[in-house]
Amino acid sequence: MPTISDPIVPQGAPPPRGERVWCSTCGTSEHLVLDSIEPLKPPVNDLVDIAYTCVECDTFYAHTAAFHDVAAILNQQGATASGVLQFGGEYIHCGEPMKISATGFHSIYDPISTEDPSVNLLDVYLATKVLQCSCGFRMEIPS
Repeated sequence: MPTISDPIVPQGAPPPRGERVWCSTCGTSEHLVLDSIEPLKPPVNDLVDIAYTCVECDTFYAHTAAFHDVAAILNQQGATASGVLQFGGEYIHCGEPMKISATGFHSIYDPISTEDPSVNLLDVYLATKVLQCSCGFRMEIPS
């Protein structure tokens, strides 16, 4: 029997529990698509932070959930799940982590008019990386 109490859970308090992975509008978990799965900070047993969307009613949810409930949703989708899933620091498409295929810098300055600006504006650049899946799917995200 451990003599050191859990620093996350005060002595005598029940351990944290995750919310149900469910669309309250549709009353089902049938049409859910997971957007992201992140570990809790600090880690807590089998809980993760998730974000998901119901594709039937287009409602978005983000909360803490039990990992086994999240796994059940992933198992429902099988290999036919579309889109990109962010899992920790990885982006997953077609069931495998995407790999960096290129990097670059893009100016975020967009002129308000076609006239030459009277004042020279400083360009602001955004560093990006292009991720690619073996199926050919590509996406560009900030570095």
